[in-house]
Amino acid sequence: MADASTIAQLSVDALRLLGIDTLFCLPGVQNDPFFDRLVDAPDIRPIVTRHEQGAAYMALGASQVSGRPAAFAVVPGPGLLNTGAALTSAYWAGGRVLAIIGAIADFQKGRHIGVLHELPDSAAVIGQLSKHHAYLDDPGEAVGRVRAALIELVSGPPRPVAIEVPANRWNSEISGSLTAPTRSLPVADAEAIERAAAAVAAGKRPLIVVGGGAHEASHEVRTLAERLRSPVFTRRQGHGVVDTRHPLWCPITVGREFWRDADVAIGVGTRLEFPITHWGVDEALRIIQINVDEAEVDRHGIGTIGLHGDAGPTICALLEALGSLQPQGDDQTAAVAGRRAEFEWATGHLDPQRRLLGAVRRALPDDGIVVEDVTQLGFAAHLFFEFRHPRTFLTSGPAGTLGAGVAQAIGAQVAAGDRPVVALVGDGGFLFTATELATAVQHDIPVTIVLHDNKAYGNVRTIQRERFGPDRTIASDLRNPDFLAFVRSFGAWAEQAAGPAELESRVREAIAHPGPAVVVIETGDMASPWPQLMMGRVRGQRPMGPGR
Repeated sequence: MADASTIAQLSVDALRLLGIDTLFCLPGVQNDPFFDRLVDAPDIRPIVTRHEQGAAYMALGASQVSGRPAAFAVVPGPGLLNTGAALTSAYWAGGRVLAIIGAIADFQKGRHIGVLHELPDSAAVIGQLSKHHAYLDDPGEAVGRVRAALIELVSGPPRPVAIEVPANRWNSEISGSLTAPTRSLPVADAEAIERAAAAVAAGKRPLIVVGGGAHEASHEVRTLAERLRSPVFTRRQGHGVVDTRHPLWCPITVGREFWRDADVAIGVGTRLEFPITHWGVDEALRIIQINVDEAEVDRHGIGTIGLHGDAGPTICALLEALGSLQPQGDDQTAAVAGRRAEFEWATGHLDPQRRLLGAVRRALPDDGIVVEDVTQLGFAAHLFFEFRHPRTFLTSGPAGTLGAGVAQAIGAQVAAGDRPVVALVGDGGFLFTATELATAVQHDIPVTIVLHDNKAYGNVRTIQRERFGPDRTIASDLRNPDFLAFVRSFGAWAEQAAGPAELESRVREAIAHPGPAVVVIETGDMASPWPQLMMGRVRGQRPMGPGR
């Protein structure tokens, strides 16, 4: 890369070196010099959004689909704050998102004089929402700081990285050249690999749990499961790592039953927070944690065998170490089939959701992508949707961000190209970012939204009824607009569906439509899937001590 003459040009070059060809953005006066440089970068497509949160959610969706960095640019103060929920989602849901954020002039920083878009401490805000923050107030340090930021972005745990540029520094002249960042990944300790292999080989009932850090290791996870003949399950972010049609895969409800009796649990790219804290651990369970984030290998202090490394190579090393060992575990394939059959019978009361999700599945190609907003239909998808490929289920993860779905899906569709993206969105969450349909229309982004309309914040209303009584609901009912008229007012396609059969045909039509499309389906109340998702302890009350 040739020497960059200004910080503005350096920032444009950084996007190129990351392979980013789309910038989700909302311009403003503090960032004018940067956007002036972007005019001369026809290889980078600006997608202007209707709200800063939309820009950040779109970058998250794009990164999740591709597994690569995506970027957005916003102004400081309210612009930055408007992206907060999306950055939180990216932090917890594994988004390699580059946030380019303007700042007030550096000579105004900390003076609290009330200049346009001033925050008392923008770094304190950014620091809580990203894993690395580069403040470019020194032209002599700019190249080095940007280089460090890019390396952080592509390496280690996938989380947001921010570059903050004072308004008076965009045109500051700099020297030095920027090169493409080299990805750095940890390599698991050989001795720990041997200990893990010995524990796995001695296990009678091994179990594999996969999360969002395993998407590039689908083949390796499947090979390990087949070698051990052990069940494998996901909770949320790992959906699609193993095809749900595989005879060893099971939904989380069934995974809990296997957790009850497992003597070895192998976590791959997952925090293991849910089974450890909700289902319990005891001295009879050995836990092996494979994670690129060193903080996760024994976060709970229960004496896990921590393998600090990237999922794919670490599993390969574990399989190699198992080469001369004969695993003692029984073939659990039949047990998985039996428990899955029991699960199907026990969840018959959720058939309305199962049928609707089946309709969406049939309308999508194998590699079609589903985006989950916080909605009853999305919750049920964790149990019933047939995920067939990695990176085909996008979520806001532990952030649980209501209203992310529309904008997140638009960004995902940009990165997905010809692969269709369908968002499952409730009527409550829809209106959080529904105005970004204007963005999708303007930029010809053919995203599809399935709008599940039950005229309420349905999850809230259901919980209120179940906990406090049917006459104790409050602040959960909604009076909605005419959704078809609303969507069509943007120039988007919109149709109503009644029942699963019509939903399937409508979703097919929506996918075939060359622009954004919304399918509205009114459902009324449906049984809650939460009893099958939030289940209690099945192992000992006392956690294992550290150093076991």
